[in-house]
Amino acid sequence: MSFSEFFIFIGALSIPVMMMLVHDYRIARQNGVKLIALPACFNRYSTLIVLTAIYGGTFYLLLYLYTSGYLDNGQSLNLYDRHDFFVPTACISTLSMLLFGYILQADNCFYLNALMKESDPLSGKRDLIYRTFRSLSIGQIAPGILYPLSVSLWALQGAWLYNIYSIVMRAGNQDLMPRVFFSGAIRMIMALFVSILIYCVFQALFKPYAVTNDDNDRALVVDNGKAVYFLVALAFFSGVFPMQAAQATWQTIKSSEFVGEVFTPSSTLSMEHVQGMNALMRDRLFEEGIVDIHQLATIGKRRDLLYSRIENLVSKEQLNDWIDQAGLMLFVADGNLLQSLRSAGIRGKAQMDALISPDNSERLAQLLQSLTADKDAKVKRFIEQYSLTHAPAPQQAD
Repeated sequence: MSFSEFFIFIGALSIPVMMMLVHDYRIARQNGVKLIALPACFNRYSTLIVLTAIYGGTFYLLLYLYTSGYLDNGQSLNLYDRHDFFVPTACISTLSMLLFGYILQADNCFYLNALMKESDPLSGKRDLIYRTFRSLSIGQIAPGILYPLSVSLWALQGAWLYNIYSIVMRAGNQDLMPRVFFSGAIRMIMALFVSILIYCVFQALFKPYAVTNDDNDRALVVDNGKAVYFLVALAFFSGVFPMQAAQATWQTIKSSEFVGEVFTPSSTLSMEHVQGMNALMRDRLFEEGIVDIHQLATIGKRRDLLYSRIENLVSKEQLNDWIDQAGLMLFVADGNLLQSLRSAGIRGKAQMDALISPDNSERLAQLLQSLTADKDAKVKRFIEQYSLTHAPAPQQAD
């Protein structure tokens, strides 16, 4: 770690520590004691510093392992050096320390307030690491709207773990580049806001928490234990897949009885419906500007350029298959219809175009005759409509 990186690291680490110092100083003055005499002082500060340093320092460690050749066995081409990764690594490390540090210091301050109200002096010896991962602190996302920070904590942990997985996997595939660290920082910001969105929707639908008045202070208490467990798990996976979680939450909002009549269904399917494409590859295509089915289907001359960037991850045949599937999905707005077409042996636009060609009229007739079940009615109607609108025009005789 260079001097500049070390200075940025210490500066980011000092922010949550200073926030907790200000709070502790106010509590110490109110109680007429020294700052160091507050309960669990050493335990709270050491936990905050160590955990925050781990969250942020992990990315510098991964960068060191990559530049030293440990993550890819020294097989990567030297397209980027350490200086190219300086700003992206500092960005994701600083953001991790600020986000996690804020929640950890808020939890430590919340814990101190609880200790000051207890008469047992041994309560300061509790295991703060276990307590920290539970995150008992409560915040406000709007005036009068309380919010358990544990939801955001688990979402950020999901994003943090996925970023580590992504960096290690991309390094092993000789596909690690500086913007991967930038994408990881964006993922953590998205995870934070998506977790708040999920909590608002979940609280409105299932009421996992209830608001009570404790010593004239409003607080949140668990009202539905099973719903809270599910909310924590959902928050974690929203950090791993923030885009998918946001889309699922948005679909839940659109299908609710409150706003369901305002929105119309999407006219095209999403990238999740492409067979053979996992979440890691969807994120990789997102980095290349391919964010939806339309862009994938109409990639045109950019196909070879895209393949040159991801050739270590997929074969050319696999990429062509994805583009072919997307070409057919442009005309299919129903996921059930797409599944029925695939069950009938039609996966892509090339197969559909070959089926409706004049040379295959006999095969088309046989296929239409075989579609006799009630569930095949949509498939049959789609094929007939597609053949009417996409069949080649007959050539005129000279």
